[in-house]
Amino acid sequence: MPPPPPGAPEPAPFPTTGPGGRTLPSPWKRIGARFLDGLILGLVFGSVFAAIVLSGDDDGGLGGIGTDASAGKLYLLGLLGAAAGFVWDAVCTKQFGGSPMKLAFGMRVVQAETGAPVEWQHAIVRWAVPGALALLPLATIGNLINLVIVVVSLVFLFTKPLRRALWDLAAKTVVVDK
Repeated sequence: MPPPPPGAPEPAPFPTTGPGGRTLPSPWKRIGARFLDGLILGLVFGSVFAAIVLSGDDDGGLGGIGTDASAGKLYLLGLLGAAAGFVWDAVCTKQFGGSPMKLAFGMRVVQAETGAPVEWQHAIVRWAVPGALALLPLATIGNLINLVIVVVSLVFLFTKPLRRALWDLAAKTVVVDK
């Protein structure tokens, strides 16, 4: 292919639009929304669930997180966190088009091929790729796998044409601006 004529603008290395001609949000916008979603989930739900699960017979409730809590209670705390994450991410994505912070930042999750709203299978797969690892009893292995998924997804946000993370690829979705 010949080079563009002098003075012509350079073609964009990646498309700036997704399905249906909608613009793609910047990787930083997606990262900011995901970070705030995680922060809210961690602070609000984590505190509430820890207060409920780790109080009572444990040494100090929230003040003694993990010091005297049984493995069963800690696993229950992980399950409650996964359930909250499922509602926050998968249910909101199916019902409203994205997680609360994604929507607040003006983004929406759509099917990659058609640009149509996501169905349950898309929303569940998107959540499950990073979220289901919280259900593994061996938390260290799940956390390591999750770290790899997040790092690879960050690289993909900056290098893949439609800025799709691993969960987007698995669910056949793309994030677009509203």
